[in-house]
Amino acid sequence: MAFLTAAVILLGALVLLNLVITLGLVKRVRSHAEHLGQLVNQHQAEVANPGALEVGVQVGEFSAVSTEGTEISRDTFTDGAIIGFFSTWCDACEEHLPGFIAYAEPLGRDRVLAVVQGDGDGLADLTGRLAKVAQVVIEEGQGPIAEAVGVRGMPTMAVVDGGWRVVSSGFSAAMLTPTR
Repeated sequence: MAFLTAAVILLGALVLLNLVITLGLVKRVRSHAEHLGQLVNQHQAEVANPGALEVGVQVGEFSAVSTEGTEISRDTFTDGAIIGFFSTWCDACEEHLPGFIAYAEPLGRDRVLAVVQGDGDGLADLTGRLAKVAQVVIEEGQGPIAEAVGVRGMPTMAVVDGGWRVVSSGFSAAMLTPTR
C-alpha cells in the first residue's frame, strides 16, 4: 500500500510539473504570436503602399532641367505642388498614370511636376502624356529630384505644401488628399 501511495504522489508531482511547463510554453507562444502579428501588420502596411512618403517630411533642395529646357527647383513651385514619379518599365505606373493625369489636370501645369525614367519610344510616349498636365523632368536612376523627395519605388505621387513638406503620398492619386 505504501508503494501505491508513493506512486500516486510521484505521478501527481509529474502531472503538476507538466502543467507548469505547458502553461509556460503557452505564454511563450502567445508572446511570439503577438510579436509576429505586429511584424505582419507592419509588412502589410509597407506592401499596401510601397511608394508612400512619410507625411510631414521636408523635401530637400534639388535642381533639374525640364523637357522644355526650363530650370526646375523647389522655388519653381512656391504654392506647393503635386509630384509624380513614373517609369517606362513599371506596369503599375501605366495603371496609375490616368488617375494622376486626371488629378493634376485641374491644377494647371504650374503646380504639377512629373519625373520620369526610361528610354526609347516608351519614354517619349510617357513624357508626351504627362507634358499636357505637368512640367516633366527625365531622370536616370535615383536622380536629384527622386533623391530630394526620398522616392523608394515607382509609381510615387505626393502633395507638398508651400514649404515643401509632404502633405500626403501614395502610389495612386486616389491616396492623395484633395488640393485647394
